[in-house]
Order: sequence, then structure tokens, then C-alpha cells
Amino acid sequence: MDVRRAGITAATVTAAALLIACGFGTDSPPKTQPEPQQPAPATTTANGTPTKGAPARTTGSAKLGTLLVRSTAQTKTRVNCSDIQSEERITASDGPVDWTARAVDRVSDNAVGRTIGSVTLSPASGSLAEGAGAVVRIGGSFSGGQRFVVVFEYPTKLGSGRVNVELSC
Repeated sequence: MDVRRAGITAATVTAAALLIACGFGTDSPPKTQPEPQQPAPATTTANGTPTKGAPARTTGSAKLGTLLVRSTAQTKTRVNCSDIQSEERITASDGPVDWTARAVDRVSDNAVGRTIGSVTLSPASGSLAEGAGAVVRIGGSFSGGQRFVVVFEYPTKLGSGRVNVELSC
């Protein structure tokens, strides 16, 4: 076997070992996924039942979930920035999620830019029980450039999770 082929084989074996070690190719989630925190107590109505969209009552061993963001039929990634009309569907997965959303001028791996007050999000925060969802409507206007980002944030055991949705004018 020549040296080049041995190098490719070693790289392939190393990549496969990393994927297996991280849990890819199994029915369980990857082992590198952050462990979620315990949720805040659920909001209830006068008769003690959880309110719509609130986390279900949990025990001390409960975990926080992950926020999934998906397009709807009304989702637009390219918008008229003088009259923004778009929406995103959010869903709690693997447990309840408390979330907030805001429009910002930029994001990077470790920083979120300035909040854009002229872009409206409705609702801009909330709580979802596992499997529950909500539609977040994006409106208003933006005159600060050619793109902006809607940031959805939620708590995790290691700090917070974040999903970014970029919209361009």
C-alpha cells in the first residue's frame, strides 16, 4: 500500500471513529450535545391545569428541551425592509423550552449585535411544553443595511442555546 493511500485510509477510519464516538449512526442523540437544565415551574390556570404553551409540571429530574425553528408557508428569507412580513414556526423538542427572540444587526459565534427596535416580533418570548409550537410573526421595518438576523435564545445547562434566522432586503 502506498503512503498516500495509507493516509486516506487512516483519515477515513479517524473520521468514522469520531462520528461513532459522538453518537452519530445510533438512535441516541450525539454525546456532544449539551445537557439541558431543569425548567421553571409551569404557569397554571385557576383550576390548576397548565396554561397553553406553558411547560408541563415536572419533577426535579426533568430537563429542558431544544428549540426548533422551521419555515411556514408565509416564511420569507428575502423581505421588503420598509414593510417586513414574514414568520417562523418554533417547536419545543425533547422537553419544555422558555425562549426569547429579537432582531439584531449581526451575529457571530460568540456575540450578538445590537437589537433593532423597528423590527417587531410577535410573540417575542414565551414558554412551550414538549412538542408544543407557536408561530412568531416578523414585521416592522429595517433601514440599517441589506440584512438582519432574528435570534431565538433558550436556556440550557451550559448557558444558552441559539437559533439564528437571517433575512435580507
